[in-house]
Parts: sequence; structure tokens; C-alpha cells
Amino acid sequence: MAATVVKGALVIDGTGRTPIEGGAVLIEDGRIRAVGGAADIGVPEGAAVIDLGPETILPGLVDAHTHLSIIPGLGHQIGQLRSNAAQAALRAIPNMRTDFLSGVTTMRVVGEEHFLDIDIKAAVNAGRIPGPRLLVATRPIAARHGHGTALTASDGPEEIRRHIRENLAAGADLIKYFATGGTSSARAAADTCFYSPEEIRLIVEEAHRDGRPAAVHAHGGPAIRYSVEAGVDTIEHGKLATAADLELMRNAGTWLVCNHAIAFHPDGIEKGDGGNPQIMAKLKISRERSPGTFRLALNSGVRWALGTDSMHGLLWFEAQKAVDFGATAEQALAAVTRNAAEAIGLKDSVGTLEPGKHADVISVRGNPLAEIGALRNVGLILKGGVRYDHLSAQ
Repeated sequence: MAATVVKGALVIDGTGRTPIEGGAVLIEDGRIRAVGGAADIGVPEGAAVIDLGPETILPGLVDAHTHLSIIPGLGHQIGQLRSNAAQAALRAIPNMRTDFLSGVTTMRVVGEEHFLDIDIKAAVNAGRIPGPRLLVATRPIAARHGHGTALTASDGPEEIRRHIRENLAAGADLIKYFATGGTSSARAAADTCFYSPEEIRLIVEEAHRDGRPAAVHAHGGPAIRYSVEAGVDTIEHGKLATAADLELMRNAGTWLVCNHAIAFHPDGIEKGDGGNPQIMAKLKISRERSPGTFRLALNSGVRWALGTDSMHGLLWFEAQKAVDFGATAEQALAAVTRNAAEAIGLKDSVGTLEPGKHADVISVRGNPLAEIGALRNVGLILKGGVRYDHLSAQ
């Protein structure tokens, strides 16, 4: 593959160092070879040049929490997970394309039935369909009487262990379990814990024994403490977390993966489930508590990243809400690049523009460090050095 040089008015490499004015990124064989001033890097003989003029060059965005086949605005999200494989795939492929064209070049998929995400990941890796680099959890581990239970229910040590091992055998990159209630289902409060401490320890131990991380859907209540004490790698959502929960997480080095678009964007839960009074009551609590909980997280020093939770194409909105709730633009940008990559275990390959990493490079019109909403205006999209922004015209 011939070398490529990408030039722009500003390069924000995601490492936290000062942005480079008149910067450039040199790409060879799908990897970043150099980042710096355009005059310093130069143009190797035979290299292609992509001159983006006034645009800002960034690392490809990382969505740390999503589902391929869910569209919150359609409502009944668990019902969507229960749909047949063909219907799920028909939703998943356009959803993934929308994410990709929003500048997301890496996604962690935290729950699909039918091993759908395994097959889609294989298709993306083989070049049969365009899409972000995927980490997949496949079937979530969820109790029969709990939130998140679609076609696969897991109760008690034997069944939990068997389903985890089946997931791992199929190619799961991580194990995802639902420990608490959720906003998008009516049955139980979002801080209800459906698994015992012993079952939670078993889930985390089974994942770690195979060298895989464990992620837990946990809004609040005792499930956060049980999971952190068991060694879970990421707490997903945490919208009802207390200061004590966040201190425990900080001390343990546990990541918090936040999302707010599903509760605050007009195409989220309210659009799909606005006619369900139980869900709307829970959504009201989420909206009231989320800003304060997020500020607690900022003050606690806990490590955090952002994901869209199936709000496809709206990672920019997640970053915007983080700023609205008290984060700096620098923190919000890190939460969808460097920190998100670290939270999902890919800090050595994506999330920043550094030599040796995958050449996942995007551009935006404007400077997101001055106005985080600039992330909405994506131009160039390179994944592994291959250009994909032309897909938007198809």
C-alpha cells in the first residue's frame, strides 16, 4: 500500500499534547508512521496527499458502549433483541453504517442475540461490508427475572458458566452482564440487583480466566459494589451511582462508561416508549439524577469514557452532553478517543494518532477543543489507512 500524507489546518493527536498547526499524518501500510508539522514530515516519493485545508485532523472516534441491532426510537428495546436474526441484521447493518459515517472507527458492542455481532465482525474484517473495528460481547448474561433478558437467560452457577463459555467459544471479546434494572424496561427499578454477589464473582472470574474483560450494566444500588469488589473492568451507565460507589471504583481502577443521549436526545427512549408510563417515570428519574451523578464522577477522579448505547451516529451528542454537565472539551474529546480506547482494552492500537497505531484518522470542520459540537461535522474517514467517507454519497 502506497504511503499517504493527510494535511490539515490543525492536528489534535489525542495524546493531550498541544495541537499542531499546519500539521500532517504520514500513513504507510495501514499504520501511522509519523505525526507532526507538514513541513517536518514532508511527502515521500510516490505518496498520495490528502489536503484538508481548514479542517482539523483527529483520531477515529471510539464508541465504548453500543448495540448493533437496537434503535431506541422504535421502542421496546428488549423486544428488538428478541427479534429473529434476519430482522436484527436488517437493522444492524444500516445502524453500523450510520456510526461509521459519524467518524466512529472502533465500537464495543455490548450485547446481541443469535451471535449476530460475531458474524458482522467477521464480515467487516473480511471486507464484505464496511464498518468500524468491532469488539463484541455477543449474548448478554442476564437473569430470567431481570432487565436485559432477551432470548438467553442465565441463572445459577451452572447455567451462567455454560453460557459464558459458549460465548467465549463463539469468539466473544468480552463478557457483558446485566446486574440491575434499566430505564428502557418497565419491570423493576434501575437500582434493583438481580444477581447475588456469588453469581457476580463467578461471571467476572469466568471472563478473566479466559483473559477477557467483564462489563456490567449497573445503574446503582448494591450491584456496583458487588461488581467492583469482584474485579469488573467497566461499569456501564452508573446513572444512580453514589459518591461512595465512585470512590470504590476510583480506588479499584474501574472504568465508568457513561451515556446520556438515550435519555436526553429526542430520538431516544422518549420517542420509542413515550406511551409507557412506567418507563417514562424511570426516564424522569434518570434525567433528574444523571447531571448530578456525572458531576460527582468528574469530582471523584474515576476514569470515564463515553458510549452511545445504540443512539447511532450520535457520539458527538454524547460529548456535547458531557460538556453540558460539567466536563471540559478536552475531557469530552478524550472520552471518545484515548480514554474510550483504554477503557475497552485497545489503547495500544487506536484512540490516538501515534506511530505504530492503526491509521484511523478523521477530520472535522472546526476545532472541537474550542467547540465540542464540531465533532458533528465529519469530513475525512480513514480506517486502517483506507478511505470510507465516500460512502456518504452512496
